[in-house]
Amino acid sequence: MKTTGLFPYRYATTSQAGFSLLEFMISSIILLIVSAAVFGMLSDIQRTASYQAETQTIANSAQAALQTIERYIRQAGNNPRGASLVGISIVGSSEVRIQSDITGSLGPGNPDKGDPDGDVNDSGENVAIRYNQAAKTIEIVPNGGPAQIIAGNINGFTLIYYDADGNSTGVGNSVSRIRVIIKAASSMPNPQTNKTFAMEIGSDIQLETLHQDINQIV
Repeated sequence: MKTTGLFPYRYATTSQAGFSLLEFMISSIILLIVSAAVFGMLSDIQRTASYQAETQTIANSAQAALQTIERYIRQAGNNPRGASLVGISIVGSSEVRIQSDITGSLGPGNPDKGDPDGDVNDSGENVAIRYNQAAKTIEIVPNGGPAQIIAGNINGFTLIYYDADGNSTGVGNSVSRIRVIIKAASSMPNPQTNKTFAMEIGSDIQLETLHQDINQIV
């Protein structure tokens, strides 16, 4: 403190503090660590959501495919008007051709409608059900038409044919029951366990033309 005459005065001083380079670097590192943790958590949540969505889609698709196959097999050989058809043609353990006369009586102006009309030229009356191993899909293939995918992510599709006595058979006109087994699996693993989702469903399906029932199996 200085004095001038009788009145003292003080020097005014100011202090301005800022981040040093070291402090800035430490703060940046902490921010990066926190950001990485947050982004990692968000990424895990996204992977989990994607996995759950895929597994739900696979389960629904496999179940819907089984119901579709059941419908075709039940009506196989339906022939009230004496059409020239073969109800069951066994192609193999993962493919079968099915013919039935179920509609078409309303004529060309109303295709695929009405009662049986004595042929198998209408929609759904002459189809193959098969497994495409390369694409991992189950397909319905209309006679002369393109394949229609009814289920994806399929890693197993088996058809086992039985006659009226319950014996395994490879003769189409002896078939009275078909066991259908579908195996499906997810393409991505569970983020928590790193294991893929897998399921198996099946059904023992009696041909409806024999007036028998369907027995569900798991």
